[in-house]
Amino acid sequence: MQVKQLSYTYPQQKRGIDRLDFTIEPGSMTAVIGPNGSGKSTLFKLLARELKPTAGTIYLDQQPITMFSAKAYARKVAVVHQHNLLYDDISVLDLVRFGQLPYHSLLAEPDDVAIKPILDYLELTPLQQQSMAKLSGGQQQRVWLALALAQQPEYLLLDEPTTYLDLHFQASFMELLAKLNREMHLTIVMILHDLNQARHFSQQVLILADGAIVAAGTPQAVITPARLREVFQINTELITTTQGEFIVQLPNQPTAN
Repeated sequence: MQVKQLSYTYPQQKRGIDRLDFTIEPGSMTAVIGPNGSGKSTLFKLLARELKPTAGTIYLDQQPITMFSAKAYARKVAVVHQHNLLYDDISVLDLVRFGQLPYHSLLAEPDDVAIKPILDYLELTPLQQQSMAKLSGGQQQRVWLALALAQQPEYLLLDEPTTYLDLHFQASFMELLAKLNREMHLTIVMILHDLNQARHFSQQVLILADGAIVAAGTPQAVITPARLREVFQINTELITTTQGEFIVQLPNQPTAN
């Protein structure tokens, strides 16, 4: 996937993003980070085809993504949103079945044989008849991921997937994404707030600020105390533990009178 000179301007000339250029390598995990209002959500919506660019092009397999039909794009790219609304009481299995729509009509008989390995892989088989409303936040997030995987995509887009999860589910969900990337060779692009998640679970990091990419590269090269001070206006320190290197936020120094 290649993004070339991508721009989007909201009504009333409010800038979203401006002339972004980057490449998502097949089989990679890319994290997009940045302060609030930096353009992360706008970029996500453009990649998911929920917005049309003001200028520039997103290419998938060397074709502009506007050339794909909705079903053809859904066979290539699956999306897991930060907010997922449930309008009816629906079981886990029935919800995951909707992931087959890019391949069948709404009236087609569901192919549960194809879905079973996904439920098994995500440890959802014992919950498949459960109502979504009765599941924990972490369990629900795995179901939405199962729905995306039922599309059999090559690319997986996730918008802040751990925001509403407790620490246990955050860690297990990120480990699950890494496993999907490693074993299923899924190309993953994720909007993240947690700097250490971005540092430990991605091969490429894009930092956005004011609608532009201000840094791009490996997590070790990009997520540094100097860069975080510049972009986020926070003081941090890189510490080394037996589990690896971590970014720790420090108190901001008081300004002199």
